[in-house]
Amino acid sequence: MHDYQTTWNNRYGGGKYLFGKEPNEYFKSKLDTLSPPASLLLPGEGEGRNAVYAAKCGWNVTALDFSNLALERAKIFAKKENVNINFVYNHLLNDKLPKNKFDVLGITFLHFNGENKRLVHTKLANALKTKGYVILECFSNEQLKLITGGPRNKDSLYTIEELQDYYSNFNFLELEYKKVLLSEGEAHQGEGYVIRMFAQKLKD
Repeated sequence: MHDYQTTWNNRYGGGKYLFGKEPNEYFKSKLDTLSPPASLLLPGEGEGRNAVYAAKCGWNVTALDFSNLALERAKIFAKKENVNINFVYNHLLNDKLPKNKFDVLGITFLHFNGENKRLVHTKLANALKTKGYVILECFSNEQLKLITGGPRNKDSLYTIEELQDYYSNFNFLELEYKKVLLSEGEAHQGEGYVIRMFAQKLKD
């Protein structure tokens, strides 16, 4: 097991759900404008907060993570909420994803180092069907000024220009940088500098 995986297993090892059980606010707001039933891919889903919400709304959800502990906790959460979700162990850097399969892609605070960002986002964009939608919220590089969560190295954070590059074959319905108030479990509390993106895939 890689050290990064060990780190996340340790973070998910507490009694409380690290990011809480409520869906990410931006993800929820945009998903609610779309119409299920359709297929939804949630990479780096952690303990299942977005997956459970989407499944309750009628979406056909596939949730990925590389923390076995997070996936186990997500399965327990889904069972308690009486929803069916396809939980899959997937290391996004090393494992393949099917192409042109999903109608919607939900990305919430998914951070990688350097060129690994391009590798992962290329895989994710390719997994989306033409005319499919991506809903994304991540920390911008301004987040280093704050202590409310996110990586502590600038290389793992995002700029608007990066996302425009990674998703160059998409129509950006919304792409903005802003300061928001986060309240997501014990991990994200207080003001945060984020980038929010809602976009539709135009072509492969």
